[in-house]
Amino acid sequence: MTNTSLIHSAVPVIPTDDIQKSVNYFVNILGFEPDFMFGNPPVYARVKSGEVEIYFSHDPDLANVLREKNVNPEIFIWVPDAESLFEKHLHQGAQIFETISDRPWGARQYVVHDINGYHLKFAQPI
Repeated sequence: MTNTSLIHSAVPVIPTDDIQKSVNYFVNILGFEPDFMFGNPPVYARVKSGEVEIYFSHDPDLANVLREKNVNPEIFIWVPDAESLFEKHLHQGAQIFETISDRPWGARQYVVHDINGYHLKFAQPI
């Protein structure tokens, strides 16, 4: 018997060739807050927004493979007000991959293509 109540969260880890640049993008463009940075030069970092945490790992080889193969892993992020956040991201210069719209799975959603090639799906239940 598995007790799933022991699991309370999951945190994506984005491989990058530039930790500082990734943190700056998430802070300055997407509105996250910096939480910690490890190493000099940095090799690991975390940003937060509310209860959402995203880690970055210095892994240039994996970051280059994702870029060369045009692979776009996805991170789905629930938000309370997708419309307002969409406008903020648009104004801050985020690369909008899919504009905001109501989706058949019951979410008002849009997708940002981040600087590491990830597709960040910001969604609000409808």
